[in-house]
Amino acid sequence: MKRTHVVFHTLGGKPRKSSAVLLVAVIVSSLVFFGLGYYVGYKTGYDAGYLIPVRFGYLVADIHQIAFYVAYYQGYYVEEGIRPVRMEYVNGPTEMLAFAAGDLDAGYVGVVPALISKSLGTDFVVVASANLEGSAIVAKSNIYTAQDLDGKQVGTPGIGTIQDSLLGMVEEQSNITTIHVAYGGPSLLPLAFERGEIDAYIAWEPFAAEAVVKGLGHVVYTSHDILPSHQCCVLYVSGEMFREQPDLAKKLIKIHLKAMKYVTQQPDDAMAIFANRTGKTLDVVQESWKRMIWDYNVNTTSMKTFVNYLIQKDKIASTNVPDVDDFINNAVDMKLLAEVEASAP
Repeated sequence: MKRTHVVFHTLGGKPRKSSAVLLVAVIVSSLVFFGLGYYVGYKTGYDAGYLIPVRFGYLVADIHQIAFYVAYYQGYYVEEGIRPVRMEYVNGPTEMLAFAAGDLDAGYVGVVPALISKSLGTDFVVVASANLEGSAIVAKSNIYTAQDLDGKQVGTPGIGTIQDSLLGMVEEQSNITTIHVAYGGPSLLPLAFERGEIDAYIAWEPFAAEAVVKGLGHVVYTSHDILPSHQCCVLYVSGEMFREQPDLAKKLIKIHLKAMKYVTQQPDDAMAIFANRTGKTLDVVQESWKRMIWDYNVNTTSMKTFVNYLIQKDKIASTNVPDVDDFINNAVDMKLLAEVEASAP
């Protein structure tokens, strides 16, 4: 039997064994990288399948809900086996409409749109606070007090937002009338203010701080001035999750408390995370921080004040809320929060 000889030739016609070695190396490398790619792809797919998806709502660049940004980018959700499906909304009423339509499982939202939605029968439970206060009225340099706002055009993030209600409370307290100019969220407010379309605006932070840092206006009234320590944003879960998956709800609360602890103990890092992930400059975030109160305990007393105000303004039908105390007791349940606190190391 003849033996077949394989010879690699160079231009000079001489064999080069190193070419064979090179070919083998290429083949081996290809197999290694193929295997590595397959493993990474498989593991990513496996992890994604293992994590429990939760459709999570939150508002655009709302520092009140910084706990979500911290938890998401610090990996707290994944640590608890959860994959949050991020659903961002321009304001609270829009988020509550999405929740009522079945698009969400949990989220952060302002307390006023939550209360309005709850009065219409939407099935969710408030399980923790995200923050207290944190809104402000910014006005032009010739407007110094709430009385100076009388007859002026004041922008809000939308009808049914907590800021729109706070502006109404200012009107009552100061015996003035303003022209509410509702925008679809807070993002356009600083621009409209700069263009002179409105004389002032009320917004959640850091959108009020933007005008201050840019020197376009100054804060004339804060939500602390309107209703001290009032409830602002809350963490809520669907009624179905609360009743049928309490362990999952408790994981979300545990994540929330961990993020809130990070915010209070490492504020500089938390502000940097928020700035980097929202595009807000750090000086704007730092300015807004002055008006924030971080507290995960729900202020139910202020919630009752809001409900009575909303009923008075026909934004909540009195027939839907015959008893305010019972309504708040059904909307808020701190039982799971207490259990998470008790089990914390």
